[in-house]
Amino acid sequence: MSRAGVLLDRDGTIIVDHGYVGSVDRVELIDGSSAAIAALNASGIPVAVVTNQAGVARGFYGIDDVEQVHKYLIAELDRCGARVDLWLFCPYHPDGVVAAWARASNDRKPAPGMALAAADALDLDLSASWVIGDSATDVGLAKAVGATPLYVGPPSFADPGVARFADLAGAVAHILSGVGAPAGAKKAWPQFPAHRYDSADVYGGDYAAELSRAFGTLDHAEVARAADLLLAAYERDAAVFACGNGGSASVANHLACDHVKGIGNGTDLTTRVYSLSTNVEIFSAIANDIGYDAVFEHQLRSQARPGDVLIAVSSSGRSPNIVRALDWANANDLRTIALTGFDGGPARRKATVAIHVDSANYGIVEDSHQACMHLLAQYVRQSRMSADAVATQTF
Repeated sequence: MSRAGVLLDRDGTIIVDHGYVGSVDRVELIDGSSAAIAALNASGIPVAVVTNQAGVARGFYGIDDVEQVHKYLIAELDRCGARVDLWLFCPYHPDGVVAAWARASNDRKPAPGMALAAADALDLDLSASWVIGDSATDVGLAKAVGATPLYVGPPSFADPGVARFADLAGAVAHILSGVGAPAGAKKAWPQFPAHRYDSADVYGGDYAAELSRAFGTLDHAEVARAADLLLAAYERDAAVFACGNGGSASVANHLACDHVKGIGNGTDLTTRVYSLSTNVEIFSAIANDIGYDAVFEHQLRSQARPGDVLIAVSSSGRSPNIVRALDWANANDLRTIALTGFDGGPARRKATVAIHVDSANYGIVEDSHQACMHLLAQYVRQSRMSADAVATQTF
């Protein structure tokens, strides 16, 4: 589930480069840098600092001094509502005088080591990310890992292929405008939670707000298509199959309940809805004898017929057994509905109808899928009732 991120140089990009800044008293934030980082935070874009600190190898200061500077910067940024998700630095230099640090290193920019470590720690797609810095080494790092370089240093730097800005604020504005998005960049979702909470009531309020935001990203036209597809299936007595793993399995199981008993309550519809996630005997037999990737597809082969419907519930949209079930259903004239989150994965692309929740929090996605399951059942039910019956029934 890799995402776009921003890798920032430190001296000359976030703070004034006074030359080997190794003590707190020499730290001076560049105007607008805190606000720029806060803007990236608010947009859900992960931020890492990757800085060469050859002053350690040259004996100007020690590792503890670098860490104290970063601790100070963390506090200063926090005062401005900003944060860096990961701080990385390279203390090595081949011309150093401190033996422990006097060597070449794959972490020293423009070598890719720190960028690769940031990608691993923050789950970044470097080809969809940016490196912002004030030197040719930062540009070199970006090119080494396939990221997009943005230059914020002196105007004497000349590279026609690299965009130049007066400062970090300008570079970040460029990113957030969408103009600076790399080709094929993946969406960076708002991060939730983005920090540690000390109060459950505050967390609950923010969770509810994020759930509302995410649910608001549903494409209503796709919801309408799914409702029409299901109603038509029930009217022609087609079977509807649902499947999912983990929390999504519970949504599939609950769907069978509400789309059988719920829809039949006060209507003329007798629906045939089955969860492929619920029969542990057949499920485990297929998983053991054939493979877990086949647990849904194999059941469909035995039970489904052309014109039936498959509802595949998958937060990531990437589970192999979900993708295989969709592929089989599409190849055998079933209609397919996918409920997805994150970037939707293959399931979103393969389904006849895709109900997608724009969130990277599993709880938020699953809660939204549960609500979708309910609203589809209730819509179909009320569509087969008189206005008076709808007004007097409990839903």
